[in-house]
Amino acid sequence: MIPVDSVGIDAPVNPTAQLLATLGTVAVALVSVALTFVLCRRERIWWPLIVLAGGTLTCVLEPLYDHLYGLWFLTEGQWNAFTAYGIHVPVWLPIIYLAYYGPGSLLVWYRLHRGATMRDAVTHFGISVLGAGAAEMFYINAVGLYNYQDHQPFFVLNYPVFVAIVNGVPPMLSGIILYRLVPVLRGPARVLLLFVIPFAFAGNAFGNGWLYLAYRHSGDDPSMVVLTLLALLTTALSIAVIWVGALMAGVGQTSATPSVGRRATAAGL
Repeated sequence: MIPVDSVGIDAPVNPTAQLLATLGTVAVALVSVALTFVLCRRERIWWPLIVLAGGTLTCVLEPLYDHLYGLWFLTEGQWNAFTAYGIHVPVWLPIIYLAYYGPGSLLVWYRLHRGATMRDAVTHFGISVLGAGAAEMFYINAVGLYNYQDHQPFFVLNYPVFVAIVNGVPPMLSGIILYRLVPVLRGPARVLLLFVIPFAFAGNAFGNGWLYLAYRHSGDDPSMVVLTLLALLTTALSIAVIWVGALMAGVGQTSATPSVGRRATAAGL
């Protein structure tokens, strides 16, 4: 079998920037994990730890995303976690997945249980998009640990800004799925929660982006006009997924639900 490979313009990693980025990422992750434990203890539920693990494991999808969307981690001097599709994933990447995807999804789930309105859902999605974009801007421009290469529409400050919306979807979509899925899973079946965030990540990035990605990899010099139009389509589909998901979850259609702690205790969770 011939493995899929990726080719990028490489450069040395700044060791000081790498150290600072890794330490900063660890600090954010520690806060996120601590807040998750606070939630578990206060509500007397422990399944959020499965979601936390699932969010971290979603990093295995990162190299495929990088290969398709044209992201390249600098490899010279990189502290490498693993390699797939020819992409060298740095050690801080799984840590940021731990900090962002699991806690972000749990926050959406919690707000839905507390009777979130459609306006709340829009606000949370906006925060998720801004958070994803700000994090990428930091790693690209402030510490220079990776970049996006080749044919990139909506390229602002070395960043194709439309992917902030693509990357902002998984926490929101996962939270909606958890809101509907958690009440129907019991006992060992709760292990299936491990796959909610990977499903949301892959379904949006590769599912809604299927036409954009297919055209982007259709030749050596794809039309930027067509790429721009297909990037807009991907963005529109990403937003539509959140809107439809919120409608299916009944956002804004029901009053606040009972305390998740009382409900969880009654169910023996």
